[in-house]
Amino acid sequence: MQVIEFIIREKLGKSSKQLLNEGLIPAVVYNAKTESTPIQVSEKLVHTLLKTATSTTIIDATVGDKKMKVVLKGVERNPLTDTVRHLSFFQIDESAPMHFTIPFNIIGVSPAVKNNLGILVKALAGLNVRCRLADLIPQIDIDVSELEHPGQSISVSDLKLPEGITLPNDEQAHSAIVTITELQKVEEVKPVTTEETTAEGEASAEQPATEEATEAKE
Repeated sequence: MQVIEFIIREKLGKSSKQLLNEGLIPAVVYNAKTESTPIQVSEKLVHTLLKTATSTTIIDATVGDKKMKVVLKGVERNPLTDTVRHLSFFQIDESAPMHFTIPFNIIGVSPAVKNNLGILVKALAGLNVRCRLADLIPQIDIDVSELEHPGQSISVSDLKLPEGITLPNDEQAHSAIVTITELQKVEEVKPVTTEETTAEGEASAEQPATEEATEAKE
């Protein structure tokens, strides 16, 4: 990804609506020292970022004369129009371990799904980890080709994480990433025939014969 230019937001009193009318979106860059810099980003650039950047995408940026590496941490949208209202970027300290969320990438085909024995359910979208920038990987592949029966699953404890990547806590280790659940059987509902319905059917069937008999007598 090319180096992007963050413009320092001088007029903090400007509303988001004013900036949006100018084709700009308010944002902020913060770091581990809780220091923050208000910036503004072109709307066109934001649309490009949202299409290509994930929580682990390292973005080379400049703020004035200062170069930095950042990750996109937060996107605030208008709940009615879904337009972007604000962005948050986190400046990376390349020498220190940080918290990242690495997305899972499902590979292979589960025999249970292929043979219509069950449904693959993805329970986790990504894994929260702690590592230095140099050890960060873009994704974790999850091979589901050995899931043959309903009830089988792959958990975080089944993963072999690369050297330098650790879990920030042990609670995640017991979490399921994917699991195979049984197919729900759909029972066919048959119409119920009651005695009343049967009696009405017989009566209507006999009615024409009664009328014919009456005409014959006349």
